[in-house]
Amino acid sequence: MVSFSHDQAGTSERLWRQEGRPDLARPLALAGCARLIVVAAHPDDETLGAGGLISAAAGLKIPVTVLVATNGEASHPHSPTHTPADLAAIRRVEVVAAVRALAPEAQVRLLDLPDGDLGQHHNSLEEAIWDEAMRDTVPADGAAETPTGTADAPAPASADIWLVAPWRLDGHPDHTVAGAAAALVAERAGARLLEYPIWAWHWSTPADGIWPGADSATVAWRLDLDETVRTAKHTALAAHRSQVEALSEQAGDEAIVQPGFAAHFDRNYEIFLGAAAHDGASGAGPTGTGASRTGTAASGASLTADFFDDFYAGAADPWGFETRWYEARKRAVTLAALPLARYGSALELGCSIGVLSRELAERSDTLLATDINEQALAVARNRLEGLPGVTVERRVLPAEWPAGTFDLVVLSEIGYYCSPADLALLLERCRQSLAPNGALVACHWRHPVGEYPQGGDEVHAALAALPGLERTVQHLERDFVLEVYEPGPAPSVAEREGLLS
Repeated sequence: MVSFSHDQAGTSERLWRQEGRPDLARPLALAGCARLIVVAAHPDDETLGAGGLISAAAGLKIPVTVLVATNGEASHPHSPTHTPADLAAIRRVEVVAAVRALAPEAQVRLLDLPDGDLGQHHNSLEEAIWDEAMRDTVPADGAAETPTGTADAPAPASADIWLVAPWRLDGHPDHTVAGAAAALVAERAGARLLEYPIWAWHWSTPADGIWPGADSATVAWRLDLDETVRTAKHTALAAHRSQVEALSEQAGDEAIVQPGFAAHFDRNYEIFLGAAAHDGASGAGPTGTGASRTGTAASGASLTADFFDDFYAGAADPWGFETRWYEARKRAVTLAALPLARYGSALELGCSIGVLSRELAERSDTLLATDINEQALAVARNRLEGLPGVTVERRVLPAEWPAGTFDLVVLSEIGYYCSPADLALLLERCRQSLAPNGALVACHWRHPVGEYPQGGDEVHAALAALPGLERTVQHLERDFVLEVYEPGPAPSVAEREGLLS
């Protein structure tokens, strides 16, 4: 998670204009969009990041739905005059008024999920987005899922739906979760995905590596706004009074959207990040049929629990953790790469039968070991029985993420089971769960496996792109890659030992 505050000066809008990055963005046209669904993590996200798009779509008579995940009750945590319940009630009214100013006929759905803790409710958010995306659509087989489409108003194909959500690299944990949930639904439904930055304009800079490069599969798209649309956006932003104005003159009640920050959204254009495969005019969705809501495997989709149930059927140790020298040596390399001799709290993701878990338990005060397969966990529980501070749990990741922070997070051989969207959320949750001086160790097989959505090198490329973390260990072999990341700036082991002056 990027560390920033709304009351810091941030990157000026003048610097963004001077850099000229928006001028390089591809033009975005609404031709081909049959339905627009905008996801907001908090009230005002929809206006700041996509208000112009909402208004422009409404002007073209394109149906618009805005899904607001939380009520934004955590916007003023130190307010002496307003409780979280007060703010939730105020902001619910504000967001409805704002959307009405942008698109009078738009539907607004308030999901009432907790502000600041959206990661614990990823499944609920994903389900709400999926239900909205599939409402009145024609799936790949051509049969409408609901009977509401008529000859006068045919149901749109899922590829004609635009799903717009906060950018997964925006830096706010709720934005990351909302963007990842939308990306997962878009992938499965075959809808077009566009992501809008908000806080990245504030804490990032034009030279920051988070922005897509010329050869990236993701590019920037620019929607130019006419005066009518800009006026609607100004009116909508003013409707969010609790954010653009101070709640009172007392400390803790300051405006969240301060003038320097608001300047990023007073442009005559909006920027979105999306797949380079679109030409900006067709609005065509990704190729392929996607996957069903139940997670049936399709190309690029995350592997499900059924895959691992089949894999473990009739084999207590299908990977040979207990018998292969390859596995024993890899564990030794992993343990040797840990920067500290001992950790307070450790989290192991994908513990399988608990062979590495037992050695991690000897290096940590507490260990939470998780896996998706109950048969493997039964073996792990037996192996780890009686060890102090060890907990073994079944969790489906990244959705069922454990609460709290950890001094050590071990991500070993599971990243490539995830779709790109799920991997983005998994890595972000790893980063969010790290204690200030924590370490994230990741190790993956580098050879291709046909059933896996991604390869080990792809997983580690995504890991390297996480802002705020510094790679302190890299071990690369023909068979596997092992890396350790720590919040930067991180001291080396020699510096920690006082060996460097």
